[in-house]
Amino acid sequence: IALKLLSHEMVVINLDRCIYDAKVLEVNKQIDHGMFYAHKCDISDYESVKAAFEWIEEKFTSINIHINCAGVAHNLSILSDRHDATDKINSTINVNFSGAVHVTRSAFRLMSKSQDYGMIINVASIFGHSIPFPMIGNVYAATKHAVRAFSEIIRQELIVSGCDKIRVSNVSPGTVKTNVRVTGGWENTEQFYKERPFLEAKEIADVVSYLLSTPYNVNITELKIQPVGEKF
Repeated sequence: IALKLLSHEMVVINLDRCIYDAKVLEVNKQIDHGMFYAHKCDISDYESVKAAFEWIEEKFTSINIHINCAGVAHNLSILSDRHDATDKINSTINVNFSGAVHVTRSAFRLMSKSQDYGMIINVASIFGHSIPFPMIGNVYAATKHAVRAFSEIIRQELIVSGCDKIRVSNVSPGTVKTNVRVTGGWENTEQFYKERPFLEAKEIADVVSYLLSTPYNVNITELKIQPVGEKF
């Protein structure tokens, strides 16, 4: 997504827990460094979010586009009595939902300062529409259902507040091949992708680009995108 936005000559700010992640470094190698900024931020930590947006405000004053794309999932039953169950459940909720809420609130404040057109895009999941695998879906699916509701709530809050310049879209992808580590029933991540159809990350980036390219009076509120042949 970052590379796609950069191809449209946008300034991109990437918030990540690890700004030296391989994917972030890969982007750095491919672009003009004056257009891409990586800043450390753990969205499950409100103080980290607050500090990150203070830095953004100091350096850029305002923003126009905000994309929530952070996520985490664990192969864990909600009712599990594993010793680490509570921590993993809380981590999933804090990153996938609570973090998205607080980051969006901070982003909206800076978007409002621009007094220009803007867009909030939440990348949820097909698990926000159905729960095909309970053990994988578990609390992850619950958070993605919550993100979809959150998208619609803030869209309506903007209407009630009289703000007609900021659009809100929710994108729900099926299986996407990323650098996420897959466990639980598969020997390795490579085997996981061999057994099912998947989308490439650049195809999700094309969807984001399309949403941004629509006229300002058009708000596509919900998009599901799945690989052909996906069984759920």
